[in-house]
Amino acid sequence: MSFRQWQFAFTNGMPEAEQQAAYEKYSIPESKLVSRDGLTKAAYIDFTKNHPPLLITAGSDDHIVPAGLNYANFKKYKSSSITDYKEFSGRNHFVLGQSTWSEDAQYIYDWLKN
Repeated sequence: MSFRQWQFAFTNGMPEAEQQAAYEKYSIPESKLVSRDGLTKAAYIDFTKNHPPLLITAGSDDHIVPAGLNYANFKKYKSSSITDYKEFSGRNHFVLGQSTWSEDAQYIYDWLKN
């Protein structure tokens, strides 16, 4: 992935210096086939089956997995299990790599405690 692609896909909206630092630290070569598994039966989810508590999170500015897609997946769960959704405003796909990561982590921690 080029730096330009990284900027669009993961770190959009962040200062360029932070984008570059994250790119140098976290980007690694990967197989272009890795995302294809999500299109096979290996990725099947039974939305009616009970499951452990599940918090689905999203970044409002995520270009890879838009918040609307995460919310649509949340709405598919029909079991009696605890399932919640939280959209973090102004966050991109690099949610926990942004300067606001501690606020987001605190929300998740509080959710887990409850």
